[in-house]
Amino acid sequence: MSLVVERSGKYRITATAGVVLLTGLLFAYLTGSVVSFTWYEILADGIIMAFCMMVLGLFTQKMHAYGMPSYVQSLIFCAGITGIPVLAVYLYLDPVPFHHFARIIPLRVFISVLICLVFLLWRKSGQVQKRTASPPRQPAVNPPASRDYPDKVLVRTGNGIKVIPAEELLYIQADGDYIWLVTEEGKWLKEETMKHLQETLSPSGFVRIHRSFIVNVSRISRIERYGQQQLIVLTNGESVRISASGYRTLKEALGF
Repeated sequence: MSLVVERSGKYRITATAGVVLLTGLLFAYLTGSVVSFTWYEILADGIIMAFCMMVLGLFTQKMHAYGMPSYVQSLIFCAGITGIPVLAVYLYLDPVPFHHFARIIPLRVFISVLICLVFLLWRKSGQVQKRTASPPRQPAVNPPASRDYPDKVLVRTGNGIKVIPAEELLYIQADGDYIWLVTEEGKWLKEETMKHLQETLSPSGFVRIHRSFIVNVSRISRIERYGQQQLIVLTNGESVRISASGYRTLKEALGF
């Protein structure tokens, strides 16, 4: 499939280059024959014209990707293919022959405008083909199932295992490579990182309000400020520090 696309792309580039060269030569012949240009002057003028159309076409296409309006692209393209070949003829011809050549500049401008209109229509047709070629994105028929978060936390105590329902947790506090699981009943030490537990618990129910604290949102009683410091007061009366970033996260979780 990629080989077919690559070949079609090469054929399109070759065909476009051929059309541009043919257009430049035809343009040079129509205008050069009026002032009796020699065949090599017509050939040189046609090649310069084709080169300008190719370079300016690629330039405006690049600028289109950066959001340049279509009318600005057209003005740049038209001014370039009109002025650059004339400048080249001016540098090549002596003053007297160029004065004779200057009579057909309005004709060259008129034909350049027609070429510019064709260029603009070609660009628009290409954009329409791209839009029709890419089908609209369809919504997923079966959205991914929401993740199931555990409703309990297990912690080893002596020779047994303590089962702590997640809803009974007041907060979790970091202590090096360990964490404290705090409930109204007591607190238990567990060998686990805050990061891992934060990823395990439901983000809508447990919010990391500080580098060292994760709180159970349903156990928050109120938020108080003491000077520059803010504290969260839990339902058991304990207070927990909250950082500035933690406060923003908590606001999003609580919706205020």
